[in-house]
Amino acid sequence: MNKPMKTSAIPLSEKAYQTIRALILENEFRAGDQILEKVLVEKLNISRTPIREACVQLEKEGLIEIRPRRGIFIKPISAADMNEIYDIMTALEAQAAKILAEKVANKTITEKELKQLELPTLRMEKALQQDNLKEWAEADEEFHLCLLELCGNVRLKQVVLQFWGQAHRVRYFTLELRNKPTDSTADHIAVVEAIRAGDAKKAGEIHSLHRQKGKHNLLSIIEKYRFDHL
Repeated sequence: MNKPMKTSAIPLSEKAYQTIRALILENEFRAGDQILEKVLVEKLNISRTPIREACVQLEKEGLIEIRPRRGIFIKPISAADMNEIYDIMTALEAQAAKILAEKVANKTITEKELKQLELPTLRMEKALQQDNLKEWAEADEEFHLCLLELCGNVRLKQVVLQFWGQAHRVRYFTLELRNKPTDSTADHIAVVEAIRAGDAKKAGEIHSLHRQKGKHNLLSIIEKYRFDHL
């Protein structure tokens, strides 16, 4: 008797979550938009129940507000919101960098794992040489996500990811308005060097300063262009 084949199909609720989230993060669904449930059903060709499950997760991430009988509302993000979000990300990611450096000092991380953190910095350098900001931004996010993953602190990662989507949306919206991120790329390289040296204090300080500069640049753009809500 033949055994049934295993399927690796993505659950419909996860597919709906990924699709709606991408539409929000890439600003196809913009802040302030109100989208009826039936529109989501038609656009995604997915039934109501998986879409509702996806929306519950997106609401937890702060990207939407579920409005009964009126669908979903894409939540705007203010400068004050971004200030708070960056404070959280700065503190926790700096701690992740310290943990990772301590792992190097204690020899509890492999060279292969460290390479995972190093490769995005090479992509960032190449993207800047080609003036490809979108590619640079993707590599930048890959670096930060890898840092969270490799540090091994699951709860720390979960807290940061709770705010990740909101920060991503604003960063992509302002991507073309910022100066060429040469300094940012250099910061990433310096963090990797400090981690490789097992210097937890230095790794944490560099990454903290990097995120603080990122916050300052982003808030300056929001103020300059008078973006009240994004």
